[in-house]
Amino acid sequence: MAKGSDGKDGDPTTPGWYPDPWSATGEGERYFDGKHWGSNEKPLARHTVEVTTRDPLKSDRSRRVFLPVVILVVLVLPVWGIPKLLNNDSGSGESVATQRSNDAPPPGADRAAQPLGTPAPVPEGTGKFEVIQHQRGSTTPVAFDPCRPIHYVVNRTGAPSDGLQLVQSAIAKVSTATGLKFIYDGRTSELPNKERESFQPSEYSDQRWAPVLIAFADETSFSELAGYIAGIGSAQAVYAPNNQLVYVTGQVVLDRDQLSAEQAPNRDEVSAVILHELGHLVGLDHTSDRTQLMFSEAQFNVATYGDGDRRGLALLGRQACFPGV
Repeated sequence: MAKGSDGKDGDPTTPGWYPDPWSATGEGERYFDGKHWGSNEKPLARHTVEVTTRDPLKSDRSRRVFLPVVILVVLVLPVWGIPKLLNNDSGSGESVATQRSNDAPPPGADRAAQPLGTPAPVPEGTGKFEVIQHQRGSTTPVAFDPCRPIHYVVNRTGAPSDGLQLVQSAIAKVSTATGLKFIYDGRTSELPNKERESFQPSEYSDQRWAPVLIAFADETSFSELAGYIAGIGSAQAVYAPNNQLVYVTGQVVLDRDQLSAEQAPNRDEVSAVILHELGHLVGLDHTSDRTQLMFSEAQFNVATYGDGDRRGLALLGRQACFPGV
């Protein structure tokens, strides 16, 4: 039996439910999210998916590597859980992939000379935060380009009646906290796909990266939503000409059944799930601080970003611009 991280014999190698390592009777189960042991009160299940890279392609422009950052959210009300993501620094062994010139938009399109916004003032406090990725060999976080708007589209097929409202309300909060500008490009018929391309000139503009896709689905149409999983989010980064990484797009897939008004009558809890996912999208990882929304397990008294979350979001919104991407 794998045991816990507090001086025990060793943690499991994969996330999942295991015999409770602290049980006096040897009974019961506890969830291991990939880093820490969590609650033993089901269904607070969480999952971890490693950052992966795609195979190299040839380019006459700049080197690019796609790094899908996948987040899984679990929700079975009245108790809902938030996922775990493995930390990954951009220099931690990924292969460098280059991109064909016709698989990327013209460099510098759809961007301004200066950041489009300023992060909101951050509150005082002792709340903690962590970021998902750092630039190679530094403490600088990987983030979206603040000089470029983040376009997004929503596939509302099967969405709850308040789905778009909840999404846009959450995006407005992220925009305020980061200073990043989000632009809603309307509805789309694009279906979520874990191998989604970052540049789709036939579906969207040929002058910029594909917009962030937000979609509602179920486990039949999107198998990754099987079981207790209520949402899957991802962000994709590319290498800029200076060999630094920058996020350019992503997607969030929400379980339309588990997030329906019938299954989740407390819409603040659904909003918190979306906020948590968007925090991951723009670059926040889980924190060990239970008072923050980005803690890996949901806390019933935490429904919006805390002081640590907001400091992290502000930091992500103050990163460099990338005119060559």
